[in-house]
Amino acid sequence: MQILQNMDPDKMIIILPSALIGMYLIISFQKYLCERRNPYTGLILPAICFIVSTVLAVRPLIIADPNEYNGLILFCLRMWLTFNIATLVFLFPYYRNRKMRSAADNSAETSSDIHEN
Repeated sequence: MQILQNMDPDKMIIILPSALIGMYLIISFQKYLCERRNPYTGLILPAICFIVSTVLAVRPLIIADPNEYNGLILFCLRMWLTFNIATLVFLFPYYRNRKMRSAADNSAETSSDIHEN
């Protein structure tokens, strides 16, 4: 947040919309992956986010000296939870698409059962 406070307003006008466009494109890509035939392709981005957040959260524990562990474990846990917000954001379209697909499959089975009888 401190970076944004010290940033030149002209740069902020360029960076913030670019970040929003980037987020929109990444979430649109996630929705595209979720709509694919293979249900596991929608888990690619959440898995990448989870792995990266775990590596970033554990890294301070690996680098720190053993006598510096007092508050570091709690800090790393909070950092891991914060970084996994992106993982949750990517999982929402995945589960929504899975529910819609299973509901469509159930309705197709029900209609085929009606036509058979």
